[in-house]
Amino acid sequence: MKRKERDQARPRSERLGSRRASATHAREERHDARREALAPTIAHRMPLAGPASAAPAPEPVESRRRPTVTDDERRRSNDPLRSVGLYEGALVDRTYRVERALGVGGMGVVALAVDERLDRKVAIKFIRPELFAFPEMRTFFHNEARAMARVSHRNVLSVFAFGEHEGTPYFVMEYVDGNTADQWLRGRPSDTFPDLDEAVRILDQACLGVDAIHATSTVHRDLKPTNLLIDWGSGPRSRPDSSGPISLASPTSERSPDSGFRVAVGDLGVARVLDSATGGNFIVGSANCMAPEAALGEDEAPELANRRDIYALGCIAYELFTGKPPFVGQNDMNILSQHVLSEPVPPSRVRPGLSQGYDEVVLKALAKDPLKRWPTPEAFRRALLAEHTGSREPERILIADDDPDWRSIIGTSLATRFPEAVIDEVGDGEAALEAFEKNPYSVVLVDLRMPEMDGARLTLLLRRLEGAERTPIIVLTAEGGPRDWQRLSAIGADAFLVKPVNADDVELLIRRTMRSRHTPPKSTPTPRVSP
Repeated sequence: MKRKERDQARPRSERLGSRRASATHAREERHDARREALAPTIAHRMPLAGPASAAPAPEPVESRRRPTVTDDERRRSNDPLRSVGLYEGALVDRTYRVERALGVGGMGVVALAVDERLDRKVAIKFIRPELFAFPEMRTFFHNEARAMARVSHRNVLSVFAFGEHEGTPYFVMEYVDGNTADQWLRGRPSDTFPDLDEAVRILDQACLGVDAIHATSTVHRDLKPTNLLIDWGSGPRSRPDSSGPISLASPTSERSPDSGFRVAVGDLGVARVLDSATGGNFIVGSANCMAPEAALGEDEAPELANRRDIYALGCIAYELFTGKPPFVGQNDMNILSQHVLSEPVPPSRVRPGLSQGYDEVVLKALAKDPLKRWPTPEAFRRALLAEHTGSREPERILIADDDPDWRSIIGTSLATRFPEAVIDEVGDGEAALEAFEKNPYSVVLVDLRMPEMDGARLTLLLRRLEGAERTPIIVLTAEGGPRDWQRLSAIGADAFLVKPVNADDVELLIRRTMRSRHTPPKSTPTPRVSP
């Protein structure tokens, strides 16, 4: 019997099962082929750990006996500064007095030091001398200093100087007295998910910093939670208490004595300037946040290079929302393979109760195809804020302040952030009341220390006007404290910020107060649900 006739003689279900098995086998072969192709590519492009050396021959048992050492000797032997030929108290370039190591990375050590000429604390990054022998490492280190120095933005670490100390290259940068987004994640109670409001605030500022980096035609290429530094200022480092002015790091139902916190993007060690010479396939980065095209070492068009940072921001957002990265594996190779071949589980399935709107925003950033991702960090940021605030945009904004310069500055800034809104400015309380009676506003910004009618009196009278019962009122002042806030809160103010304020903070606060007027705020951490 011929083969075709034998096949036709078999039962139909058996023939279909055989075809499905063949299709599955072919699909698995294609995936195996991609994994085999991926393995040498990734292995070739993993971060350098230094020159390879042959394994030493086994020593006699007698020579392996641990000698007796003192506590001081043990402390010195474990001091990361020794790896770059430094010690506590060392004077670098006759200017910087080293105090202690702040952290250790693949390229070197970051130390806390005091600039004895300017009497300020700084952070100094030293590269390990043995790595500086590699041309790629010299390029990475120089690129980091130049890239950071090229950017002037509050959400990017500032660089002050660059040089060499006894053959060890270093650069001096701004010292942030806080922690990283990774430490923020690890510091939460183990039975809760990360605070959603704080996560969005961190991402908001991180996107602003990365957008500023991109504006200089530079791509970061190694964004991850450990490279986002958080300066909490004088306020609390966790959830605030229930007294004092509003905090941008907490829901609007909670109060805190600080006006927010600052996030700074750092560690641009593998940043690349985009020009006609962007060729070259030596890629490094972090497995948890590496874009598929980076893992495969694919060449990139300059106009799409920034999409790698968008993907990394999506990975960071996923982890800040759910407490875990989008892909988890036993090793870097396994994680990178998932970035290339697998789709992440939607964040709302990892964190019950999270709006599916966040899924759309985050998963678009994590698209395998760079063209399908958000085009810029600013676009990603605005999508996050729109989802977080219920997609409410103010139609009319009223600014009441007796300082014409400040009115002009904040008005211009808000016009770029809310391009569809009508923004009116007045110089006193009477004019504000008249303007509101003619045309009710979506939100009102009030200066506390205005002559004749101060901000507290204006707030009280606004609340008595028809149509102003649910209008968000934000009070701003160069002088004010907890007592002022208690009085303002009692008469109906929604928020209180101390000048000078950042326009980005005002934007976020406008969005959040508008949301709070239409949605009851959540004031407790989201608990994990055990299966």
